[in-house]
Amino acid sequence: MRKSKFLAAVLAALLTVASPVAYAGEGIPPPGLAGHTFGSGPTGWWWAIFGCTSGIILAALVANYQQNRQLTWNEAATCGFLFWFTPPRRP
Repeated sequence: MRKSKFLAAVLAALLTVASPVAYAGEGIPPPGLAGHTFGSGPTGWWWAIFGCTSGIILAALVANYQQNRQLTWNEAATCGFLFWFTPPRRP
């Protein structure tokens, strides 16, 4: 309980420090010059290597600490998402 209150306080402090002003860019590029925003470009590889791996590690740490167990294969295959959206098991 103390950790969740601390985390909420930290997130609230970060939101108060964050800049509420959005800066507009120069405009939308023409259709031929837009480039890749998601997929096999740099963003897709960045997520596959670092995002998915860190999701598995974070879910495994929480499962070990809270439930004293390892992740199942399905939980690890979904980058840890299945662990967060399924109810905890009873021992």
